[in-house]
Amino acid sequence: MKLSKSLLALAVLPMFASADDLSQTQNHIIQPKIVGGITADPTEWKFYTQIVSRYSNRSYCGASYIGNGYVLTAAHCVEGDSPSQIAVKIGGVVYNGTDGVRANVSEIHMHPSYRRATLSYDIAVLKLDSVPQGVSAVEIADGSLAQYASIGDWLTVAGLGRTSEGGSSPTRLQEVDVPLVSDATCRQAGGNYTTVGEVAFCAGVPHGGIDSCQGDSGGPIVINRGGATTQLGVVSWGIGCARPGKYGVYSDIAALRSFVDGVIGTSTPPKDNVSVGYTANQTLPAFNVGELKQHGFVISNSGNTAFTVENVRIGGSGVTDAALIANDQCSQTTLAANTSCRVDVEFGASQAGEARVTLNFGVDKTSTLYQAVVSATAKSVTSPPTGSCANEWQASSVYNKGDMVTWNGKVWQAQWWTQGDNPAESGSWGVWQAVSDANCMSHQDQVIPPTELPVVSVPSSNIYQAGAQYLAGDVVTNQGSSYQCLPWPNSLWCGSTPSAYEPGVGSAWTHAWIKL
Repeated sequence: MKLSKSLLALAVLPMFASADDLSQTQNHIIQPKIVGGITADPTEWKFYTQIVSRYSNRSYCGASYIGNGYVLTAAHCVEGDSPSQIAVKIGGVVYNGTDGVRANVSEIHMHPSYRRATLSYDIAVLKLDSVPQGVSAVEIADGSLAQYASIGDWLTVAGLGRTSEGGSSPTRLQEVDVPLVSDATCRQAGGNYTTVGEVAFCAGVPHGGIDSCQGDSGGPIVINRGGATTQLGVVSWGIGCARPGKYGVYSDIAALRSFVDGVIGTSTPPKDNVSVGYTANQTLPAFNVGELKQHGFVISNSGNTAFTVENVRIGGSGVTDAALIANDQCSQTTLAANTSCRVDVEFGASQAGEARVTLNFGVDKTSTLYQAVVSATAKSVTSPPTGSCANEWQASSVYNKGDMVTWNGKVWQAQWWTQGDNPAESGSWGVWQAVSDANCMSHQDQVIPPTELPVVSVPSSNIYQAGAQYLAGDVVTNQGSSYQCLPWPNSLWCGSTPSAYEPGVGSAWTHAWIKL
């Protein structure tokens, strides 16, 4: 159970990174979940915490309450989020339930050395907007891991993630016992496992079968000794779920304790403890080839420590043409607490397709490279002929829902606001729907064929359903558009329950689906 918005299920592909961002050797899948476990006793996990969207009960990551209004989780669970977007449920053990004590988040503190590509230093502390009452906190490790457990000792991990690789999430909190594995044994798994040891440890069995998985990310792994429970780690990543020879990787709390203490105030806060807010992925409205698309990236300081924005640059991909920074208010700008700056960009498209612009930037207090991506569909526009029919469609005109036009021998009705969308190219799920034949003729006998491939009509039986199982290449429709499930490992998130990757909704869906 480790993933949700994160991925530990054990692959190393942070849920917030797009497939384009990862090299062939980084094709890890982080999918934290509980595999081979049992339903947990709620009285033993009163500190277990769910991370949810501010206006939802569905958790996408796990966490733990450590007292005094602070929650511990994985950095990749909250990367790119602002405090106003998320909330927590302390003591909640029901998936999408109303149990537990709910609280909003006021500050997000990611470890300054966190790396998305490797998930090293994958730990974050969330400050709540108030200290909740009637909840229990967990003790966290200090000193060294060896003070609490030896190689082979059994640890317990809990979560609400998938109960099998590619499977579904449980309705109640699950737990499973896994043995602590030596760093040397873990490194033999190869790949990113070779970096384990400094600030992370492994747990699991060589033959597989028990593990954390998708949806479990950020959750606790603990040891129980003499009736006392101590949290030793945070679910971080892994390759697949419970695969033979592949172990679960957990951020080592004892090794990272100085960072935690610096945030919660038990020691002098480090000067580089900052909280950077930005939107990691965003889909913009479509635009026409030949038009100029504009967007403003916003960078904010959601913590208390000031920082200076550095190394601002942009790049284009897909069909993006001539991407440039039109106005940069962020470079070398120092942001105090609760302030923000903006980088305005402009770009066009060389042809129809998906245009993407990536903003990269850093801050002076960390070595982290931050990345925000926006995408928009560029469409071709066929010029309408001059004709005698009343209400002929005009590419430059704005139409609202219910408006009627004539075009290509038919009468069309707009399903929502539109401008520049050729009715003849709309397709079965497009903005224009034919309602009847037109009783007039255009001055032009034949409409110029569309320059884009025709939209493929998808049967209504392929309507996306949260919780259904989808494989790589499957095509679904959602909110009037068609999407195809990406190849493995991204396909593991196509059927997540509930889907933080619902096609076309929010920003994370681009990690699992491609719009057709």
